[in-house]
Amino acid sequence: MLNTPIKPMLLQPSPTVITKDGWKHALKYDGMRVLLHYDNGTCRAFTRHGNEITSSFYPELKKIDLPIKNGIFDSEAIILDPTTSPPKPIWDDVMVRFHTKKERAIASLSQSLPTHFVCWDTLWINDQSLIHEDFNIRRQALEKYVSPTDVMSVAPLYEDGAALFARAKELGLEGICSYNTNSGPKSHYYLDSRPSDVWVKTKAYQYVTCQISSIRKSKFGWGLSINGKYVGVLEFPPTAAITKDFYMQARHLKRRENKDWYFIDPLISCTIKFQCFTRDGKLRSPKIESLSFDCVG
Repeated sequence: MLNTPIKPMLLQPSPTVITKDGWKHALKYDGMRVLLHYDNGTCRAFTRHGNEITSSFYPELKKIDLPIKNGIFDSEAIILDPTTSPPKPIWDDVMVRFHTKKERAIASLSQSLPTHFVCWDTLWINDQSLIHEDFNIRRQALEKYVSPTDVMSVAPLYEDGAALFARAKELGLEGICSYNTNSGPKSHYYLDSRPSDVWVKTKAYQYVTCQISSIRKSKFGWGLSINGKYVGVLEFPPTAAITKDFYMQARHLKRRENKDWYFIDPLISCTIKFQCFTRDGKLRSPKIESLSFDCVG
């Protein structure tokens, strides 16, 4: 398993916070899921899909020095915005680091956009797999061997998930993750799987009213605007009922077209659920909740 691409366990989505006994909670960090493979002083990084990205973060990875022979750590690569209080993870900046390939540019960005790896679990320590151990045992190993530095730390756990989720919403963060710490199979680690009642994520979505201003001709896509300002594309098709209602009205609103898009009068409003605004003002992962035709004649 060490130094081999592996796919981590995924979290089940939940609209509400888990309040069962034996569950602990952590903030959900808005970054990139990364598995760190540490082997005799060398650290490699792999995405959740098994792609190696060590070269994108090598200035930070080479600073990692742990008191073990080897280990595998489940983490999130984040970049904090120092202008916010408290500093807030910025997904866009992690994507900049991920997509930068030239060594000189990576070295420069490691100074202006330094990456930090927040760990919450460990799968392997000193030639031994821990995936069949209980969550608490894995956490004890993680906290024993990973001390906080400017590059790497351990995500704090909290007992009160509801209070943590409320705080995440207050700060405009992504939400929380919840972990089953009860002894037994529900507390183990399942590679390349999304088991029920093991790990759960509850997202603190934001909501906004947008206007639909364009329709993509090829694959599904509706252009969104807010008071005339373009804010991105709806990539996830809504329900069949919403789609049918929209096209019945939109066919009367067409203004012009090019080879890729139909442009319509922005007279159909919609309530959009989304994760956050990107640094350039776009909606991240927008989804339609409802339509409004109040302005359509």
